[in-house]
Amino acid sequence: MSDRRLFLSALLGGAAVAASGSLVGCAKPGIIPSRDARPTGDLSILNGALVLEHTAIYAYGLAGGSGLLSKGVLAVGGTFKGSHESHREALSATIRSLGGSPADPKKDYDLSAFELKTEADVLRLALFLEMRAARAYQSAISQFKTKSLLEAAARIMGDEVSHATILRAALGKAPAGFYSQIDEME
Repeated sequence: MSDRRLFLSALLGGAAVAASGSLVGCAKPGIIPSRDARPTGDLSILNGALVLEHTAIYAYGLAGGSGLLSKGVLAVGGTFKGSHESHREALSATIRSLGGSPADPKKDYDLSAFELKTEADVLRLALFLEMRAARAYQSAISQFKTKSLLEAAARIMGDEVSHATILRAALGKAPAGFYSQIDEME
C-alpha cells in the first residue's frame, strides 16, 4: 500500500488531525500558530497538521496522567489520543512520500493558557483542540491542491466535529444544531 493510501486509510479511521490554516484569531495564545505561520501548499499544510497532532498527543497524554479524569473520561481520552497517534504516523509517512521532512515533536507544549485543575478544565482544553482542528480542516479543504488530501480533510473534519460533540456533552453543554454554532470557548 502506498504511503498516501496509508495516510488516507488512517484518516478514515477517525479522530483529530489539525491543519493549522484556520487557527488564526485563536483565544489561547502560544498554542496555535500565528497568521504569519500559516502553511501554504500541500506539504506545508500537512506539516502544520502534524505539528498540531503532536500538540494534541501531548495534551491528551498530560490529561491522562493528571489524575483529574474519571474512568470513563480517561477511556475516551485514550481513544482520542490513539487516533492522534495513528494520524501522526500517517501524516509523517505521507510527508516523506511527497519528498518532505516531517516536523519533529517538542518535548513539551505551553498549555499555560488553560488552567487544568479539574476534569472540566481538561475537557475544555480537549474541546478547544478538537474544534480548532475541525476549523483547520475546513480551511484545508480549500487549500489542498491534491484531491485525495482534500477528500481526507473533509472526512476528518466530520470526525473532529464528532469528537467535539462528545466533549460538549461531557461538559453538559446543549447540543448545537449546526457546526457553525459550536463555540469551543463557551
